Amino acid sequence: MPEELWGAAVSAAQRYGISQVARALGLGHAGLKARTLAASAPSSQARKAAKAEGFVEVSAAQLLASASVSSLRIEYVAREGSRLTLTVPSSCRDFDLPALVAALRGP
Repeated sequence: MPEELWGAAVSAAQRYGISQVARALGLGHAGLKARTLAASAPSSQARKAAKAEGFVEVSAAQLLASASVSSLRIEYVAREGSRLTLTVPSSCRDFDLPALVAALRGP
């Protein structure tokens, strides 16, 4: 079977389960399981890294600052090292930081 089809079968197995996909497609359970486990190993590491990447650092100066702070500085550092610094004016009181981080991380 071509690798492209195996890739599609592995994706389906990750979503619906190895047994169900193997039965539906007439594939060997052991072969599909081996390929699915091999494909899952890097993604589990990526999930761990993504969880660690969800950390938001707040400095003591930001916590102790008076209400007259004129802006908030947000620095986002991606896993590969790229960096984005945003300065948000204090007038943006409804700023949704978790939504911004989720958008930067992508799907």
